[in-house]
Amino acid sequence: MEEVVYFELNNWFRGRDYPVDGKLAEWVEHNEFAHNAWCKANRLCVVGELIDMSYNWYIAAPKEWVLENCPELLSDRMYQYDIWATSGGKTSREVHAKKYADFVRYPDKFGTVFGRFGGCFPEYKEENFGSHWREVDDWEIL
Repeated sequence: MEEVVYFELNNWFRGRDYPVDGKLAEWVEHNEFAHNAWCKANRLCVVGELIDMSYNWYIAAPKEWVLENCPELLSDRMYQYDIWATSGGKTSREVHAKKYADFVRYPDKFGTVFGRFGGCFPEYKEENFGSHWREVDDWEIL
């Protein structure tokens, strides 16, 4: 059985919600995780959902694929990103640091993997290869 890595990315804020550089940043910015054929060709199981005005991706990938394409997810490597804010005519800069590994999610004691917004990761199996959408009932978020 293949070892699986679960990771979550959101296209809202570069640095905070997805890495600032590398293939992951490029894929998020080009919306690759929404392309069914690309996900199938890469043997990825992806569930996307709309969170407010952003896309959130729950991705299950073989560890071998992660090591080949985005090994930083499995490291302690860090990166920095800036947040600029203007208030009262003054602009301030905050520098933040984050680990690439912060995007990795792990199964709970029942083997289920949840994302930070409560969405569930797909089971890694051939029938789930590709990109799928989770429809959210408005009542779920009330």
